[in-house]
Amino acid sequence: MITPPTENPFHSLPLDERIKISYLNLERMRRPNGGYVASPYNAEDNAGDAYNVYWIRDIMYATYANEYLGCYDKMVESFRLVLEIFKKHHMKFVQASIIKPHLLHQRGLFMPARVHPTTLETITDEWGHHQMDVFGLFMYKLGDLVKKGFGFRFTTEDYYLMGNIRNYIFNMGFEEDFGVWEEGPEEHSSSFGAVLGGLTMWFDQGHYDYKYRGKIPISHLVPVSERMIAEGYGALTRLLPQESPNRPYDLAQLSLIWPYNIVDFETKKTLLAQIEKNLVGAHGVTRYPGDIYCGKGLHPGQDGPAQWPLGLAWLAICYGKLAEAGGEFDLSRKRVHFSWEERQHFFAKALEYFSRLEKNMTPDGAVPEMYVGGQPGHNTPLAWAQSFHIVAAQVLLNLAHKHPAHFKIPANIRLGQP
Repeated sequence: MITPPTENPFHSLPLDERIKISYLNLERMRRPNGGYVASPYNAEDNAGDAYNVYWIRDIMYATYANEYLGCYDKMVESFRLVLEIFKKHHMKFVQASIIKPHLLHQRGLFMPARVHPTTLETITDEWGHHQMDVFGLFMYKLGDLVKKGFGFRFTTEDYYLMGNIRNYIFNMGFEEDFGVWEEGPEEHSSSFGAVLGGLTMWFDQGHYDYKYRGKIPISHLVPVSERMIAEGYGALTRLLPQESPNRPYDLAQLSLIWPYNIVDFETKKTLLAQIEKNLVGAHGVTRYPGDIYCGKGLHPGQDGPAQWPLGLAWLAICYGKLAEAGGEFDLSRKRVHFSWEERQHFFAKALEYFSRLEKNMTPDGAVPEMYVGGQPGHNTPLAWAQSFHIVAAQVLLNLAHKHPAHFKIPANIRLGQP
């Protein structure tokens, strides 16, 4: 762990210094090839599975912090690595696009969600690898980076691979998978929304135009049909506001608000209300009702379900993005404009969750994976949670800098707590 000087513990430092410490903790998990291990925990104590390996989703979310700090070269390097990982398993995309493997009996035929950080080979096929949100996130953010002008110098092989990823996610993207939390199989609105966001980014006929000052067309590079988009919206609408037929709400549904922004304002309000009312706790956000996953030495049966600080960061980002937008769209795609009072309310909510997040960070600025019974788990820090802390902080700082008359960061957050 990277530790600030004892006379200046993390929580007493100004916000810009806390961001630096948080980023140093994140960088500790970055490897020379541009990937991020999920956590430094190596399981040498035999208390759980090693987390110092690559989860493909975690790499992409972990590197998001680089964008908000202006380190685009590192973000591009991370996504280039993910592309290289997919290349090693290219034939799985080709085969599964033609004949769907059986979710339970042919797990080795799916693209793995977890790989070795050096060899990039599959670590195990014993659990639910088929997680469609991984591919939705990849297509969404890769397209976003290209539209922002960051060159990847794609080869013919790259385009062929991306075309097969498109076929793979359309062939299976709106059916049962194991979801963000590797459980199922079941239909998941968070997976459907991720896939729809990824397809829409490459199809884009205006949906994401608000994100870009200039227009760099990419739809001809990996063509996406209107039928794909229509089927995606139909599948997502059918499930919402539930996460799945057996899960009324889930932390993973925050992804429908950020990064994908793929649902209308009323749905966003419903999702936020459900999560805030039912899943938010003192130390974080429970992933879903009845969650029993926990870490080393923690007992959810007696101490309640695990609470993830990641969720506090995610809520802060979502509310920050609502304050930033100045408006939304309703179901009919009509513009909903926010008053400054409404935007200030969203900003205040973002500050509230950001403050609660930092209270649950360690004295050396690490974000634990979870708390159970007030005790942090052994996956501390958790790479994508560390990244989300940085993103949340930068969203708040950007708003306060752009609109100083309307958005003010309180002194206890801006200057730190003694």
